[in-house]
Amino acid sequence: MSFGLGRVGGGVWDSAWRAMSGLFFLGMAACQGSEAMPSGGAGSVRVVVNEIYASGSDPLGDPDWIELKNLADQPADLSGCRLRDDKTPFTLPTGTTVAARGYLMVYADDAPDGGASDRLHAPFKLGGSDEVSLLAPDGTVLDSLAWSSTMSSAGRTWGRLPDGTGQYLSLTPTPAARNL
Repeated sequence: MSFGLGRVGGGVWDSAWRAMSGLFFLGMAACQGSEAMPSGGAGSVRVVVNEIYASGSDPLGDPDWIELKNLADQPADLSGCRLRDDKTPFTLPTGTTVAARGYLMVYADDAPDGGASDRLHAPFKLGGSDEVSLLAPDGTVLDSLAWSSTMSSAGRTWGRLPDGTGQYLSLTPTPAARNL
């Protein structure tokens, strides 16, 4: 199920178009079904790609990361949902949840365990020109962000402002916290 207009075009052009028009939130969708229902009841879960950091220099000390935000007032079970960069998919393991109005960090460090077993690790790194998509278990694109090297700045993130709903802007990193 999709809300709004969804994707227009693809890749870097898609991101640039949405950035210029301020319509990033319209690509948002609901992660529904037995694999991604709110804990404890029916209804749709709204989880978005909230912030990405593609400037990491070290998998342990300064990894690339993707922050997902649950916009709902109940926990979201993302078991079976997938994250994908421009080519590599990563299935979120069974039991992956995001607290109500909370955040989930996924480290994009291209390492099976990333050297730290207490983290979720995607089997890809984020590049200066790349994209990230959140997919439902059936492959439906729930949310996505694409950027180019001309839009990237070292040590900065691409994050939604206002937090969770606004357009993507270059920000100071705020991992697992409200974008400022």
